[in-house]
Amino acid sequence: MTALAGPRIELTGFVPDLRPHLAAAAAVIVPLRLGGGTRLKIVEAMAMGKAIVSTSLGAEGIEAMPGRDILIADEPDAFADAVNGLLAEPDLAVRIGGAARQVAVEKYAWSAAAQALEDLYCEILETRS
Repeated sequence: MTALAGPRIELTGFVPDLRPHLAAAAAVIVPLRLGGGTRLKIVEAMAMGKAIVSTSLGAEGIEAMPGRDILIADEPDAFADAVNGLLAEPDLAVRIGGAARQVAVEKYAWSAAAQALEDLYCEILETRS
């Protein structure tokens, strides 16, 4: 696996705190082609205002608009082009990262989760009255 590392690519393995690595990243890539589970790493990167390039599978279940909040590419060439585009255009990365942060705050912050739960409880109570 370390053979994939290079001058602009660092492979770290497990880290106890992802935040310093996200803070230092120009972009976050999620080249997931197989698997399932939660996409919490994407939400963490969004919360830190990072531009993200992901496959459709990697961003599955995340409420983000492709092209505005996240870049989605499923083919290797398109994925590489999206990553290179963010690296070549820092303003684009800042714009997408800012939009991603806004989505994270609106949809994934504890306050948003609490409001959704409260709304559900109110709906249940209304249907029982």
